Amino acid sequence: MLTDKIQEELGKLKMFFMFMGPVKAFSKMQKYREEIRLHPQYNRIYCMDQTYWRGANNDGKDRGNQPYYCPLGWKRYSFYVTDNFDEKFKGWSICYHGTKFAYGLSILLSGLKPAERNEHGAGIYATPSINYACHPRYSEVKLIQSSHKNKIFKNGKYVQFVLECRVHPKNIKGIAKETLQGDYTTIDSNIDNDKIEWIIDNKKKDLVDFNDPNSSIICTGLMTRLTDNHPGLLPESQWWYDAHLCEYKGCCCLGIELNELKKQKNSGMNCNIIYE
Repeated sequence: MLTDKIQEELGKLKMFFMFMGPVKAFSKMQKYREEIRLHPQYNRIYCMDQTYWRGANNDGKDRGNQPYYCPLGWKRYSFYVTDNFDEKFKGWSICYHGTKFAYGLSILLSGLKPAERNEHGAGIYATPSINYACHPRYSEVKLIQSSHKNKIFKNGKYVQFVLECRVHPKNIKGIAKETLQGDYTTIDSNIDNDKIEWIIDNKKKDLVDFNDPNSSIICTGLMTRLTDNHPGLLPESQWWYDAHLCEYKGCCCLGIELNELKKQKNSGMNCNIIYE
């Protein structure tokens, strides 16, 4: 049933997809999927008074041999993958993959490519830490144009997205250290810096199709974060400044000049996550 609430959520998601590339480019992006199917009953807002837990999730579901921590501050739009999801993906671990807006629809319609920067070897790179995945080298920080603020994003100023994925532990070829020069800072209090990157076996494929039942990794949701100021001012983002951070568009997509961001940070400006 398309209730008013679901229609409102679909409107937000449609606007969000518009950031990911022009509609005319869909046919060029499509390789496997013709549509993205949603599973709105599994949408979640991760905050203290909605969906929240401390420590590793102990709800009894089998997520492989890897813990699952609350992605506090994020909202999940859930994708329909298959019937009997819990049975089909029993034992599959949850991880995240950050990417730029321009590549978002291409990934959702086609699948994931092996990493070009493969410092730990060939494969698809993911992480169990959403705080690591949302660094602007991986997850672009997008400035919201004023015309969209009131209608869709409730006066939010910046938005980011990260893909929520599932991977079977047998397809994790390696677990390795961070590659953002953050050796001397804490990226995620739940996960050691030396175990924060996962290298997923792409099984010698140039593109891992999410619709392939034998795929080594699948995408189960779109994680979004909306803030009233630049997310680089959030307490959980302070590690950025002790790691790699630049404004070269082929690397970090900050959505602001780096000098201006540092100026705001040094002046004590705050940032708040906007929950709906």
